[in-house]
Amino acid sequence: MRGITLFVFLLSSSLTTYSQSSQLLIKVNGDKFYLDHKVVAKENWYSIGRIYEISPKEIAPFNSLTLEKGLGIGQILKIPLNASNFNQETETPIGKPVVHKVGPKEGLFRIASEFGVTVAQLKMWNKLNSDQVNAGAPIIVGFLKGNNIKPQEDGIVSTPAIVKEPAPSNIGAVKEEKKPTISNPLPKEAPKVEEKKADLPKPSAMVSASKEKVNSVALSGSGYFSSLFLQQSKEGKQQILDGFVYGVFKSTSGWDDSKYYVLLNDVVPGTAVKITVRGSDKSIYAKVLGSVPPGKESEGMSMRMSNATAAALGLADTSVDLGLVWFN
Repeated sequence: MRGITLFVFLLSSSLTTYSQSSQLLIKVNGDKFYLDHKVVAKENWYSIGRIYEISPKEIAPFNSLTLEKGLGIGQILKIPLNASNFNQETETPIGKPVVHKVGPKEGLFRIASEFGVTVAQLKMWNKLNSDQVNAGAPIIVGFLKGNNIKPQEDGIVSTPAIVKEPAPSNIGAVKEEKKPTISNPLPKEAPKVEEKKADLPKPSAMVSASKEKVNSVALSGSGYFSSLFLQQSKEGKQQILDGFVYGVFKSTSGWDDSKYYVLLNDVVPGTAVKITVRGSDKSIYAKVLGSVPPGKESEGMSMRMSNATAAALGLADTSVDLGLVWFN
């Protein structure tokens, strides 16, 4: 009987340890957030930077190191979490959950204040119906945008190999047929935005253009990320997307600060894009948070934009023909 009891205890402990190891634990240093990363074979500063969507020039000084100093297997690096790789902007979960362990006498309001989010976001991300949380419970405070993240013991993360960023498909431009009108008003105060989609094939209209055309395009439009777009226009090659199916997601950003966001397939997160209403002078700049999440509501879509973005463009539904420009 004693042997059976010991076996059950060990099994329970193993399951608890496994559950904890599957979480990415956020850590705080003053007003800075970060994750611990354990270096594995074949990794270097740049491969780790690509994994977490952050420049190695930010990782090294954060660890009081220089890029000239090599990394050792098993070494623990602190990976900064900031706007480039840490998503806290939308109410829609995008990326791998990053959690905080609730401390004694710690409530949702205090957690929201510490991590710069709202109580409403915490409730939605964690599917909470009340303000009550138990000490020691993991609570999601944001989402990591990096790829191939593999949690290990005590919230430390590691990756199996060097990860390369996906390159967009540069196939010849093919203008797709006009989509049927879909009625879907987007009032600012609407509690939920629903979108419908036309049954159209996926676009293949990503093409390159000359820098002369780029400069004329980049000078018009509005939005917080216009300067980022101009900077990227000097460093990359122009890409264009036409005739695509898109939808809308709900966001608290953009209404007052002009920070517009989109989800866009095959484009590196952090890229600034210019969205233009075809046949008009309306255009805005937005930042890519990640890819369009899989699911029935996103089926066939190449892009989803925040409802603030749609409102800024004056869209009353998702049948309006749009054009996209960015730099890779």
